[in-house]
Amino acid sequence: MSIQLVYKDDYLRTVFDVLPSAVFIVDHDFHIFDLNSKAVKLFNIGSDVILRRLCGEIVHCLYAAESEAGCGKTEHCPDCVIRNAVESAKQNKAVDQMKYKIKIQRNGDLHDVHVLVSASPFEYENDNFVLLAMEDITEMIKLKRLLPICSSCKKIRNDQDRWESVSDYLKKHEDIEFTHSICPACAKKLYPHLGT
Repeated sequence: MSIQLVYKDDYLRTVFDVLPSAVFIVDHDFHIFDLNSKAVKLFNIGSDVILRRLCGEIVHCLYAAESEAGCGKTEHCPDCVIRNAVESAKQNKAVDQMKYKIKIQRNGDLHDVHVLVSASPFEYENDNFVLLAMEDITEMIKLKRLLPICSSCKKIRNDQDRWESVSDYLKKHEDIEFTHSICPACAKKLYPHLGT
């Protein structure tokens, strides 16, 4: 049985390929039955892809590639984003937009990519599958990290358009506690009588 039977005409294939997220159709054994053009682009998947291969093989999982055991059998597999989303969906628990950071190898270089993962179980011709969507939100994360900071007093403008100290802002948004100290340059400037 091939999941390709879903595409009785070009219309559904076209819709599948224009979705803005990388979308995979995965069986409960973590084999990819289909993927859209965005998935091919995000994971730099070659045109020679043979479907029904394990997820780690298709998305170039670094751990699966380095291990003789392969996808699903490494010490890192229990933490796999794809595996955990599919497992939840297998138990009829749809995964709705969980944020993860993954490493992707492109042209020999490693890149950190932030993805929003969703997974929904479905049945087709008496077989169970999972629709797995991975949206690349790396640029959004980078933009979110841009903080408007006063060039004079160094306060940060928050989402309510109010200015607050860096320590207060980071404590609220990043759950960071601060301790205070003084760097050597400022100590010399503020307390010249103490020497170095």
